[in-house]
Amino acid sequence: MTTLNYQWIKNKWMVAFLACSLLAFQVQAEDKQLYNDLGGADTIDAITTELLDRILVNEKIAFLFEETNRQDLHDKIVNQICMETGGPCEYEGLDMIEAHSGMDIKYSEFDVFVSDFIAAMEAAGVSYRLQNRVLAIFAPMREDITYE
Repeated sequence: MTTLNYQWIKNKWMVAFLACSLLAFQVQAEDKQLYNDLGGADTIDAITTELLDRILVNEKIAFLFEETNRQDLHDKIVNQICMETGGPCEYEGLDMIEAHSGMDIKYSEFDVFVSDFIAAMEAAGVSYRLQNRVLAIFAPMREDITYE
């Protein structure tokens, strides 16, 4: 291989590396922006409070939370939403598989939870566009939470 060809390949890899680095930076920046776009800690707290008000009385899924400490669940959900949307929080709870192991959560029950989550975001004044961005983060967790 000639020096010229080697240099060309080396430069091509450097450009690819830089492009990937910039893309990763942009994704991080967008994640942090989502946290800010949502309204930060106050809005996430409002969403979570409204969500718990809904799911803990929803006859279709309330039984899943009978043994749950409300404040502990509130804190975990707040920290997870905060972290996943690029906020300064750190979620220290179990991963979704461990947290929901043995609960036998059905797809239909997960979907009811999501409906209540959407309603909670609406009640907090979160725009449809931002709701979709939040849901896109959490949707892949469905398979880790459900057993069907």
